[in-house]
Amino acid sequence: MDKTKRLRIRNGTMIFFILVLVFDLVVFIMSKNNYYFSFVKSTNNKLLILLTLVSFYAFAITHKLHRVLIIIVTFTAFLYLGWFGLTNNSYHTIDSPSGNVKVMIGHRDVTFGETNHFYEFYLYTSIPGLMKKVEKHKILTRRVYAGNLEVLGVDDAEWIDDNKIIFHSQYAEDTQVDLKQ
Repeated sequence: MDKTKRLRIRNGTMIFFILVLVFDLVVFIMSKNNYYFSFVKSTNNKLLILLTLVSFYAFAITHKLHRVLIIIVTFTAFLYLGWFGLTNNSYHTIDSPSGNVKVMIGHRDVTFGETNHFYEFYLYTSIPGLMKKVEKHKILTRRVYAGNLEVLGVDDAEWIDDNKIIFHSQYAEDTQVDLKQ
């Protein structure tokens, strides 16, 4: 392989790695302001971590980085993947009756004799694929074997003028989500 071709590949992998790092930074800054890309959030950030890892490996191979650095980065990435695997949310999307509003519900539960159901509500914006986190709620149940969405009362959701959702549940008090904060 000639020298100019190797140089182009090295430069290409460096540009790819920098672009991925810039995207990571954008995602981080957006999350601090409660904005998220739906494709990143729905994969529990695993897609972002794997993309960063792949770009790092391409950069490391073409720039012949030290193996210790590669092992440290790989170990750190797998720690993050493990953490996100433990705090894994599932996602469900609901639409308002008018069809003008779309909300993604992130849900998970933790059981230690009683069950804590955790919910995060994301409102889709006018920009495709972009969501804003509007609220989060927690419901505590005992001896209930229903799923998270059933406990919340998703099937009995009452929409008020596309501005508020009231979830009527047989397992807990009504949960109100104000979408226009």
